[in-house]
Amino acid sequence: MKLTLAKDQIPVKIAADESVRKVTDPLAVAQANAADVLVLKAAPLGGISRSLEIAKDAGLPVVISSALDSSIGISMGAHLAAMLPELNFDCGLGTAALLAGDVTREPLMPVDGQIDARRVNVDQEKLQIFQADDHRVDWWLERLERVYKLL
Repeated sequence: MKLTLAKDQIPVKIAADESVRKVTDPLAVAQANAADVLVLKAAPLGGISRSLEIAKDAGLPVVISSALDSSIGISMGAHLAAMLPELNFDCGLGTAALLAGDVTREPLMPVDGQIDARRVNVDQEKLQIFQADDHRVDWWLERLERVYKLL
C-alpha cells in the first residue's frame, strides 16, 4: 500500500481518503498501518450505522467527508459526524456549495465552519429542475451495469 510508504517517510499525519472507497478499505488501511486518520464517506460505505461500525473497528481517528453531495448526502454526513464519540479534525461537508443548485429549499451550508445536523427534505420542483436528461440517465445505467459485472 503506497500510503504506508508515505506514512513512514513523512513527519505529518496521513489521512486515507481516496483509498477508502468500499467497506473493506478502511480496515485494510488500519491493519496496514498506512494512515493516521481515515476519511469516511457515509453513502459509499453503507450509511450511518455501517460507517459507525467501520470507525469503531478501524481504531483510528476519523474525519467525515462528502463526495460532491447535495444537502441530502451532507445531512447524512453531518448526522454521522455528530454520532461519533470523538471528532478531532475538521470534516469536509461543504460540497453542496460546489453544485449549480440543490434539491432542497433550505440547503445545508457551513456557516462559520459549522453545519447543522438536521433533516432535509427533497423539493420536488427543484428535483425536476436538476433532473438529468435522458442521455445522462442512460449513461449512468450503462455504467452501473458495467461496474456491477466487475463485482
